Amino acid sequence: MPDWRILALALGGALGTVCRYSVSVASTKLFGAVVPAGTLLVNLSGCFLLGLAFGLGEARGISPGFRLFFMTGFLGAYTTFSTFALESVLAQDGGRAGMAAASILANNVGGLALAKAGLMVGRLI
Repeated sequence: MPDWRILALALGGALGTVCRYSVSVASTKLFGAVVPAGTLLVNLSGCFLLGLAFGLGEARGISPGFRLFFMTGFLGAYTTFSTFALESVLAQDGGRAGMAAASILANNVGGLALAKAGLMVGRLI
């Protein structure tokens, strides 16, 4: 992989991580720690931004460098939920509603179950 690609991914990822943290800190100050508003804001805004970038790329073209920097690097570090959401929408739009539904179910139920399992294991260690 050429050096510019690694740099684009690293820079995008670093900025995405800082933005995610900043949104979480700000939302905790605004809403308190009881409501996971930061995660919701990050996931929903990330979904919108990835959909926007993908749509713009389809309509107007998108450079490989921007795709690596913003879509993979920044949004990959900012939220992976956006990728999951876009993949589900594209599957449904592509006539694969069953696969989209299975993916949604597996990601949500599996994710919750594994988060609980990881929490339990972590508490045991």
